[in-house]
Amino acid sequence: MPKKTTRKLLPKKLAGVAIIGAMAAPAAVLAGGAPLQLPQSVSSDQQTKSLKVELDVKSEAYTLPGPSPTPNGSTQSNPVVKARGIKLTDSKPQASQANGLLVGPTLRIRPGDKVNVKLINSLGYSESEGDGSHSMTNPHGFDVINLHTHGLHVSPNSPSDNVLLSIYPQGTPDYVLQDCSNESGQANCVIGQYPYSYNIPSNHPSGTYWYHAHKHGAVSMHLADGFAGALIMEDPEHGLESLPAVKKAQEQILMLQEVQYNGDHKGDSTDPYQITCMSVYGNNTGCAFGGQSLPTPKVINNAISVNGQFQPSISMRTDEVQLWRVINGTIGNVVPMCLLPLNGTTAPSPTSYVLATDGVPLQRPTASTTDLPVIMGLTPATTPINGDDVLNNELLFLAAGQRLDMMVQAPANAGTYGLYDSTVAGTKLPIGQLCQASAYANATPILTVSVTDSKSDIAYNTAIPTQAELNKLNAPKTITAEQSPQLPTQGVVYGFTTNTYADKDGGASVVNGRVFNPVRSQRDLVLNQVDKWAVQSAVDTHMFHIHINSFQLVSRGQLKYPFPVWRDTLLVNCAGVAESGGCSFPGGLTGGNPSGNYGEVVQFVQQPLDYTGALVEHCHNVNHEDNGMMELVEILPPAHGKKAKSGKPHKGHSH
Repeated sequence: MPKKTTRKLLPKKLAGVAIIGAMAAPAAVLAGGAPLQLPQSVSSDQQTKSLKVELDVKSEAYTLPGPSPTPNGSTQSNPVVKARGIKLTDSKPQASQANGLLVGPTLRIRPGDKVNVKLINSLGYSESEGDGSHSMTNPHGFDVINLHTHGLHVSPNSPSDNVLLSIYPQGTPDYVLQDCSNESGQANCVIGQYPYSYNIPSNHPSGTYWYHAHKHGAVSMHLADGFAGALIMEDPEHGLESLPAVKKAQEQILMLQEVQYNGDHKGDSTDPYQITCMSVYGNNTGCAFGGQSLPTPKVINNAISVNGQFQPSISMRTDEVQLWRVINGTIGNVVPMCLLPLNGTTAPSPTSYVLATDGVPLQRPTASTTDLPVIMGLTPATTPINGDDVLNNELLFLAAGQRLDMMVQAPANAGTYGLYDSTVAGTKLPIGQLCQASAYANATPILTVSVTDSKSDIAYNTAIPTQAELNKLNAPKTITAEQSPQLPTQGVVYGFTTNTYADKDGGASVVNGRVFNPVRSQRDLVLNQVDKWAVQSAVDTHMFHIHINSFQLVSRGQLKYPFPVWRDTLLVNCAGVAESGGCSFPGGLTGGNPSGNYGEVVQFVQQPLDYTGALVEHCHNVNHEDNGMMELVEILPPAHGKKAKSGKPHKGHSH
């Protein structure tokens, strides 16, 4: 896809840059790449209900297996990239064998666990990497790290999921630490390492979560570095793992990433590709950190990798059903989750049954005892007319930060299929073409699926759980209409300024007209109080994400969801201008807007539970976040407000 730093205000920054994404490829490549490798994995101890891991971040050369999506004259397979990778250096219990992939290890935990993570910063301090800078809008601090457990319902306070913490490398000057202390408080500024500790609630929903760096000003850089990994919540009693079909199915973990390197190198061990401020942010002035403006790379990789591999392949047998855990860990992409036939395949595409969204089981209250889980539609509803159409699009388009747990069923006949990004060679496709095989005839898939006739006596799973089974699993309690205010009590509009707040950036990314400010709360919520939120885009494509507490979707535009759907990350598009080029993603989930260029309003309800303290909400197109599109949110004790009643004014802190 086109770089997500681009917006109407700053098109000149990327003029003349070749963005290498879904390029043309020979049929031999499309037939299927090397088998998908799964990340290294470690599971908590079932006796002690604990997991201890040591994660080390250092700058090293990594090989990305697979055909390189770089132009002729560069390495054509297995490119070498220098990145700030994250590695598991110690664990209790013992982990599986390390495989050297540019992706973090998979951490498998259970409800009720105690999880300890020592995060070590083995990077070096560098002024040229913005390590001495402090800015709310400009990229900086690329060698400064922290850790966010995306989607987990845990405390936002240290030593748990505190994303205001900064772990500096050894050798950081005292004045830099003092500047950090003045901005974020002394306790949030440490050197070398930090011991995180998480207490997982005993009733936590099971499903797929993930972890990644969350240092403001460097989130895009660290995701481009591959600093992310899967975090799987397993519950063999009340979660997905209790279902017989899930237990029998082969599991696939798909971490979609955007290793956004500068392709103006050889890409081998003598001259690895470099992940630089300019290849990630394209800000000639801001990336100079007070020096001369930097040249723009001629070539920037924007192709999506899976588990640190280009164009891998998953093998399935006819009628086989696998468990797929898909994580969109890209900087800001939207990936249509349709598998399209290729190479003359005439068999129908595999069928995907959705088990969970953003780690929470998808529960449909009206299901009969024999109904199967919700099927993901094979094509988008270009002009939705009811809640089922909106739900179809909600599940089909996986936005940055979102996850899906799915049972994928192979067809009865052999065939080969591809998963694609939402562009072809950097060109946007209309929403109606996103799941049409003809639109990708000359494009390279992110991933291929090869279905073969089984001639083996080895048994494999063909079972699918029922919706009734899903409905019995642990999930957040439904927020009823009686509990919810009739009108929104919280409003969010994502947009941009001109050079206000951010002169050298050409403008800032803002929430309700203001940039992130760590000094004081920009939005107060009250523990146990139900709020109705309304989120809208003023321009461009955004992904709303709030930490610690998931939310229950109510409506998109004028269309209501057919039943409660829980998410922690949400695609918010500017539907009215989508077809005229105003959005990074080519269409709104509710179709065009006949009344003018106004983005669709998404409404949801949320009730903060269990934890008070400071957290953040932001756009998970993290280029926007690094440019200021984030709010500091404070969860206050119940004494500061009272529960809202439907249709009646209520006291409390709302914005």
